[in-house]
Amino acid sequence: MERVLNTIHAGACCQAVQDKPKQAITYSWFTSLLLVLIAVIVACVAGNQAGGGSRGVAFAGMWTIILTVALSVGGTLVMRKYQTSMAIGFFLGVVLVMSQQMLIIGAIFGGEASAKEGADDDEANADSAMSVFAFFLGTVYSVFAVLLAVFRNDLIRDETLDADDPALAPSPDEAPPAPV
Repeated sequence: MERVLNTIHAGACCQAVQDKPKQAITYSWFTSLLLVLIAVIVACVAGNQAGGGSRGVAFAGMWTIILTVALSVGGTLVMRKYQTSMAIGFFLGVVLVMSQQMLIIGAIFGGEASAKEGADDDEANADSAMSVFAFFLGTVYSVFAVLLAVFRNDLIRDETLDADDPALAPSPDEAPPAPV
């Protein structure tokens, strides 16, 4: 797997972002945050328009939006503050799972929209909008995950302690007393 990622990292497909990988990752993350904001509004409308037997679909939409907001907050913390290999690896896994979930939610809402076409146009339009934004968000999460996987070493700030670091040497005040 590492060999494949290194090949992609050095390949021509990433040449446009190879010079500034942090910028590309940051822009793709900001794009996902913008889409999450729009998806929150769309999910609220879709949940409000849900009638009859669609309460389960409304719950799925609202729960997905709660998860995307939690991912947005956690991901922003990882991207800005906690850039350790463990945090970035965990974040990468969560983004991959969320990208797949968004594709599934997009398909569910798309199916609901096509089933309601003609009967209730407001509800069908709300479901179609949720389907589109879930698909877009799934695509953006997938692109972000690929960028994060390929360029993760450019983001990781592991602060390891070096035994030879003079800052770690005890000061004369901290030296243990000499034996008597």
